[in-house]
Amino acid sequence: MRDLPYRWIEAIQDRRDYIEDQLRLGSPVVGLPYEKGSLLLTVTKGAQKIFEVHDRIALSAIGHPADIERLRMLVTDTASVQAFQSATEDVNLHRLTHYVLAHTFKQAFEAIVGEAYIIKMLLVEIGNGDAKTQFTHINYDGNVNVHHESAVIGGTSEIENAMQNYLTNEQSDTETDLATTIQLALKTWAVGRVLSQRFEEAEDDTDVTEEQIDEIIKSELDEGEIEVGILDDSLSADTKFRILSQDEIQDLTNK
Repeated sequence: MRDLPYRWIEAIQDRRDYIEDQLRLGSPVVGLPYEKGSLLLTVTKGAQKIFEVHDRIALSAIGHPADIERLRMLVTDTASVQAFQSATEDVNLHRLTHYVLAHTFKQAFEAIVGEAYIIKMLLVEIGNGDAKTQFTHINYDGNVNVHHESAVIGGTSEIENAMQNYLTNEQSDTETDLATTIQLALKTWAVGRVLSQRFEEAEDDTDVTEEQIDEIIKSELDEGEIEVGILDDSLSADTKFRILSQDEIQDLTNK
C-alpha cells in the first residue's frame, strides 16, 4: 500500500508524456491584439479551428478533434446559459476558464482510470474589465495562464517558448493595424511549425531563420490555408466575432 502514491505519480507522468507526444505535431495558434480588437490565427487543412464562444469571446485549440468539439460545446453552452439566466454582461472569460474548463481538464487528467483530454486551448476576450484584451491558455492538465499582450499554443512547451521569444523580439509597443498583425502572427505560427517538424526528427535546435519561416509558410500553404478569427470592437452588433474570408486574408497578407 505504501507505494500507491508513487504509482499514481508514475501514471500521471506516463499520461503527460503520451498527451504531449500526441500534441507535438499540432498546428500552432497565435493570439495578438490589434488596433480595433484581437485576433486568433492558425493554418488548417480543412476543418475549422477558430470559433466564437460568446459576443466578445473566441477560442481555438490543438489536439484530438473530438475532444476539441466536446469542450467547445461545453464552454459555448455554458456561456449561453449564463447569459440567459442572468445577463450578457455576466459572461466573462475568467469565469468560463477557471470554473468550467480548467476544472474539467484537471479532473479528466488526474483521473488516471479514465480518458484524459488531448488538447490545449487558447481563448481571447475583448472589452471586459480594465484590460482591453485578455488571452487565456489552458493546458491539458488544467493549468491556466493569462496574458494581455499576446499568447500562443504549440505542441510542446519548448515550441511555445520559442514562439513567444520571437514575438517579444518582433512585437511593437504601439497598436498595429490588422494587416501588420496578421503578418506577424503568421510568422510566429511558422516558427512553431518549423520546430514541431524539427522536434519530430529528434532535433532540439530552437533557432529559426527568416528564410526557414518563409519556406515553411510557402510549403504549408500549398495544402492548407490561413484561418483568422477576429474580435472587432468597432462592430456595431453585440457580437464582435467574425471569421475573415480567404479573399480578405489574401489582401491583408499581401500588403
